[in-house]
Parts: sequence; structure tokens; C-alpha cells
Amino acid sequence: MENGQDVSMCLGKLERCYNTIQLFKIRVDSYLYEPTTMALFETKVYLMNKIAHLSDANKKLLEFMKSSKDLLPEQYKMVNYHIRETFELEFDFMEYALKFRQPV
Repeated sequence: MENGQDVSMCLGKLERCYNTIQLFKIRVDSYLYEPTTMALFETKVYLMNKIAHLSDANKKLLEFMKSSKDLLPEQYKMVNYHIRETFELEFDFMEYALKFRQPV
């Protein structure tokens, strides 16, 4: 694939990650997910810290990718690592959210 296409593909993935991170930030801050136990409170703090970290990393990667015309292998690895971290956040949030489901 051409390098320009690689950069635009990575930008697209990073923008989707940004949207996902912002969605989880809104959901974690929602009153629906207010912790009622110490363990849930600790999980919420962990999620909020992870969201803040990923949001900052995403912002820096996006700025760098927009200003760069070439995609180096190390940058590609960083983007893929960030995508994996975002998927892990999604999994962690889903586990957290399931604890708030009412028993059937």
C-alpha cells in the first residue's frame, strides 16, 4: 500500500478511537454508572484514568500523523498499540457496565 494511504488509514483509525474514547468518557461519567461499592469506585477511577491517558495519547498521535507525510514502522506500531489499548478499554468498560445490570 502506498505510504499516503497508510497515513490516511491510520488517521481514520485514530479518529474512530477518539470517538470511542469520548463515548466511554461520557458513559463512565453518567449517573447510571455511579459506583455503590468500594470495588466499583476503584474500577471507575481506573477507567477514568485510562480514558484520560488514552485521550491524551490519541490527541498527540493525531497531531503527529496530521503533520507527517510519511509513516515510519515505529509510528505504525504506536498506532496499532493505541488501537489495542482502546479495545482493552472497551472490554474493561463492558465488564464494569455489566455489574450494573439488574438481575432477571
